[in-house]
Amino acid sequence: MMKTLVRTQTFAITFLSPVHIGTEEQLDDHDFVDENGRLIRFRVTPLLERMDGKQLNDFVDEGLAAVKDWIRRSGLWQQEKIYEATVPRSPNWRREPIRPFIADPLFRPYLPGTEIKGAIRTAVAWWLLRQMNDEQRQKFRQYVGKGQRNDRIEEQRDRRWAGQWLEQSLLGEDPNYDLLRSLRVQDSNPVAPNRLKVLPVLVAVRTNLGLRWLQSPRRQNQPSQYTNDHTKALANFCECLDESVSGVAVTIASDDFLTEGEIERGESKVSVPKELRWEDAKREAVANWQKACNEFAKTIAELELNWWQQVKRASSVGAQTVAVVKMERFYDDLLKRIQAEGGQAVFINLGWGSGWRMKTVTEIFGDETVQRVVSRYGLDRGAGSRPFPKTRKLAWLGGNEFAPLGWMKLTTMGGER
Repeated sequence: MMKTLVRTQTFAITFLSPVHIGTEEQLDDHDFVDENGRLIRFRVTPLLERMDGKQLNDFVDEGLAAVKDWIRRSGLWQQEKIYEATVPRSPNWRREPIRPFIADPLFRPYLPGTEIKGAIRTAVAWWLLRQMNDEQRQKFRQYVGKGQRNDRIEEQRDRRWAGQWLEQSLLGEDPNYDLLRSLRVQDSNPVAPNRLKVLPVLVAVRTNLGLRWLQSPRRQNQPSQYTNDHTKALANFCECLDESVSGVAVTIASDDFLTEGEIERGESKVSVPKELRWEDAKREAVANWQKACNEFAKTIAELELNWWQQVKRASSVGAQTVAVVKMERFYDDLLKRIQAEGGQAVFINLGWGSGWRMKTVTEIFGDETVQRVVSRYGLDRGAGSRPFPKTRKLAWLGGNEFAPLGWMKLTTMGGER
């Protein structure tokens, strides 16, 4: 029996901007005490177990603020506190709940391997499409937003699966034959919950007059409302890990047996990748996943830099242009880092709020395909946005400091093993 050959690499993670990986849950004033510009999160279950009937009623009606004096007197304040974070402004709990970061049972945040692998999958798919000529790429355009059922090609109704057929066509129709089976990404190590920050994430809107902020989303017959003052903008408050966090690492294993191995069949040997129907070009894309990630990151950074430069040219002089200048500088610096460090590091973007371009390869097929997908799934709510999308999510760090979401760098720790 042939020994399986697996190479493992451990990467140190450097956060280049705030990262939020959510859980689909929402936290509110029943999880936090809002005190003098600080949000203090508690383990709620132990508190509930100690409350009497009146305290429970007060908690249900008014949240932890109604029982915070009791929490202090009972000695549970420090014992059950998870963390406290300074915020630029307090949430409006009725419409601005807090999105928690995915965490282990001890409330310690970590980066899921599936999330990192998903970012790698997108980059590899983009890489494969970029290597094709126009005629070859035309063949794959038909898969965007469509599916196959009973040998018929149909529009995919659920936008969550709009890219599934394209992905399967590029990387493998059967999970057992999927190209990325040869790459195994573990969860990162967890970090202490007090390393989390809570940041308001604002929606920046590109208009003919430059940058504005979403103040109230469209509801039925009422149009969206915008403001020039970011302190009055609607926010998604998110638990984030940012540049201040160090000591996070992830291990990625490459299975060389699947990509290069042979198995005995009778008196002959059979190539494992051929049995899996992995073409040479596709195997090379996975083998070069680090280069694919960096080239994808570079392309996205160039597009984003151009987007912000166009907003800057349309902006009038005022406070709203500060965010534009910050974003322009961020992506200019990011491109320089990729150029200088791309041979020794891997640049990726992951998590919530990073935007359309980070999660899809549709743009590589051209504007006509993008507009078909946008219209088919109502992604711009019929606004006819060109270029799509006209919004970006920005983390507000306080004052006039802003950052995009999701950027990080992976640097190899030692050699392979």
